[in-house]
Amino acid sequence: MKYAVWFLRFVFGAWMVPAGLEHFLHIFPQPMGSQPLSEELIVALLSSHLFDIVKAVELIAGLCILTGFYAPLALVMCMPVSFCVFYWDTPLEGWTSPASHFGEAVLLINCLLCLAYFKSYRAMFALRAKPRALGAPAAPAAAQPVGA
Repeated sequence: MKYAVWFLRFVFGAWMVPAGLEHFLHIFPQPMGSQPLSEELIVALLSSHLFDIVKAVELIAGLCILTGFYAPLALVMCMPVSFCVFYWDTPLEGWTSPASHFGEAVLLINCLLCLAYFKSYRAMFALRAKPRALGAPAAPAAAQPVGA
């Protein structure tokens, strides 16, 4: 299992780092889409400069995932990006397009990696979570009898 997670982290990070760098260094041309809706979406993202944020998230999160530095947090940061990549590649470009397989793979790998790190997210699923003061201990250990 450990090696499968390492492999998926490598594949996912190896996709994200060059994809993020490309926007800032222009390594390869940015696909503009082949369908009217996908073209409109990419033009809107570029014109609004929201694409700059997307690519920065891809780059930073990709480096974190490759190195294992805050990997669970980086995977959660990547989820909106992965979903948008899936949406742009699959419904907008076409369910039978070659890009569709890529979009599906990106979202699937992100979901599988999030499942691999599920223990890191367990506290987020508390039914009635209460905020703690900064520096406060996490949760009291088992109750100790008085005088023990």
